[in-house]
Amino acid sequence: MDEFITSIDLGTSKVCAIISEIDKNRQLQIVGVGTCPCEGIKKGIVVDIDSTSKSILYALEQAENMANMEVSTAYVNIPGGYTKIIRNKGIIAVSGEDKEIDSEDIERVLNSAAILSMPQDQHIIDIIPAQYIIDGYDEIRDPLGMVGIRLEADVDIVIGSTTTILNAVKSANEVGMEVLGLIPEPFAVSESVSNKDERELGVLIIDIGAGTSDFSVFKKDQLKYNGLVPIAGNHITNDISVGLRISFDESEEIKRKFGIAYTPLASDEKMLKVNPIGIDQKLSISEAQLSTIIEARLGEIFEMINEELIKNDLKKEILTGIVLTGGGVGYFPGSKELAKEIFNLPVRIGKPKFIGIDDPIYSTGLGLINYSLKRKFNYYIEHNDSEVKKSNSSKKSGNNITSFFKKIWDEYF
Repeated sequence: MDEFITSIDLGTSKVCAIISEIDKNRQLQIVGVGTCPCEGIKKGIVVDIDSTSKSILYALEQAENMANMEVSTAYVNIPGGYTKIIRNKGIIAVSGEDKEIDSEDIERVLNSAAILSMPQDQHIIDIIPAQYIIDGYDEIRDPLGMVGIRLEADVDIVIGSTTTILNAVKSANEVGMEVLGLIPEPFAVSESVSNKDERELGVLIIDIGAGTSDFSVFKKDQLKYNGLVPIAGNHITNDISVGLRISFDESEEIKRKFGIAYTPLASDEKMLKVNPIGIDQKLSISEAQLSTIIEARLGEIFEMINEELIKNDLKKEILTGIVLTGGGVGYFPGSKELAKEIFNLPVRIGKPKFIGIDDPIYSTGLGLINYSLKRKFNYYIEHNDSEVKKSNSSKKSGNNITSFFKKIWDEYF
C-alpha cells in the first residue's frame, strides 16, 4: 500500500503545502503542491492564528486538488533560530536474558537521555540520536539486534518556546490537521539542498526567507551550530521602496524581475521605469542603482552571519563551502558572487531537485518530507508493534517517528 506524507512550511510571506507519495517501489513522488500568501506570521513566528490557519487551508486545498485526495496529518517547520539543541546522554542496562538489544531497550535509553532540567517556558520538540555506545564501543548508528550489557545514547535534544510550538500546532489544528512532528528548519533545509558528503565534511547553509535569515553549520552529518538574523527579503524590498519612493508591491515586483545582488554585474546603461508616489510621471533608474540598494542590504546579512561564524570559531569547520537557498535570494543573479566575496569560501545556490518544485521557495517544504523519511527508516523503531519478534529485529519500522514523537508530545503537553 502506498504511503503519503504531507509537509506544511510556515513562512513569513507564504505557506507552502506539499503532498508526497511513497510508492510500492519505495520511491518518493510529489503529487500535490500548494502555496498561499500569509500575513499571520512575522519573522517566522505565528502572531495571528486565524490568518495563518486560512493560509494553511488554501495551500492545502490547492495541494489536495492537484493530488486528488484529502490529507489529515502533516509535518510542520519551526525556525531554527528559535530552537536550542542540548547534548545529553542516556545509560541503561540491557534487559533481555540473551542481552540482545530490542526496541524496548532503545526506547528506554532515549527516554533516559530525555531527562533534564529545563525552563518552564521551554519544551522538547525532538530527540535526535548522535550515536549509540555498547559496552564502550561507540559510533554505532543502529544498535537494534546487537548484543551487549550496557547501552548508552548520545543525543541532541531540540527544545523550543512553548508559545512558538503551540501556536504553530494550533494553526494547523484549526483546519483539521494533526501535526505529526515539528522539525527545525536547519534539519529540513539541509536534506533538500545539501548532500551527505557536504554535511559530513563541513558546510554552511544559509536560508534567506522573507522575514528571517537562518544559517546553520553541519559537520560529521550533525548540526553543530544554528543561528538567525532578523533581516531578510522583505527588508530588501522595503529599502527599494524607501530609496526609490515607490510602493512596497512595486518594489517587490521590480526586485524579482530586475534585481541583481552584485553591482559589478549590473549595467549603468540599462534603464527601468518606476512610479514614485506623489509624482504623476514615471521616472527612470538604472539597473546599477537598483543593484546598489540590494547589495547593501544583502551584504549586511552576509556580514552579520560571517561575524557570528568568526566569533564562534566556526569558519575552520566549513570545508566544502556555502549552500545559499531560500525564496529571499534564490532568484537574484549575483548573490553567489557577493557571498563568495564576503565569506571567502566557495558558494553555490541550493534548490530542490524534484521536477516541478526545483525552486528555492520549496526547500523547506520538501526538506520536511525528506527529513521525516530519514528519521523513520534510519533511527527509530516502532515501539507499539507486538508482532515484531526477535528474529525480525533487524528490520526498520515504517511508523516509528510518529509514535515516538507522540510519546514525547503527550508527556509534555
